Amino acid sequence: MMRRLSLVIVLLLLALPAAAIERPAGLMWNHSGLPLTLPLQVKSDPGADLYLQLSDPATGQAVLAAYVRGGAFFRVLVPPGRWALTFARGRDAQGQDWQGEDGLFGAATEVIALPEPLVFQTEGAARKSGHLIDLRGASPVLRDIGLCQRRALDPDSLSRSWARQHPHGLRDPREPGPFTAPRYDLRSHFCDDAG
Repeated sequence: MMRRLSLVIVLLLLALPAAAIERPAGLMWNHSGLPLTLPLQVKSDPGADLYLQLSDPATGQAVLAAYVRGGAFFRVLVPPGRWALTFARGRDAQGQDWQGEDGLFGAATEVIALPEPLVFQTEGAARKSGHLIDLRGASPVLRDIGLCQRRALDPDSLSRSWARQHPHGLRDPREPGPFTAPRYDLRSHFCDDAG
């Protein structure tokens, strides 16, 4: 009886239509071993999803993969280094052609490989240099972008200082002072308009 039930379950599972693979969004994986700190922005046509891979140009080893939904705003942080970028493009925005990382978009897959590797690096103490790639035309258009950082004073850290608590007089030298160093937060903004 148990064997018969198992056979029926197996037959029912085989009779079900193959489930469509749900299309991912954004960063899929990072095998570089490096922190993701540098900006990469991609502009694409609506209805043309992209699978992006960054590879080591010397070895061809893929280090990062991301999925870009066609026409949607896409920006991802990538590791520092010199990377070859390859895009696989599919025409179905609903994900019906997406067959996973091995099958990509099936027979309709169009491969776009940038002719030269791109360098992602930190410049000076406060600028992280990256790239914008526009794939909406006949050929890719590249532009440099930068993520700039600065330290901004946290005003709440000042409210805890002795000077803020005693604005009209000097501290009694016998009183232990709860002096605290002001705190600074790291603020990031795009130095180049990549809109």
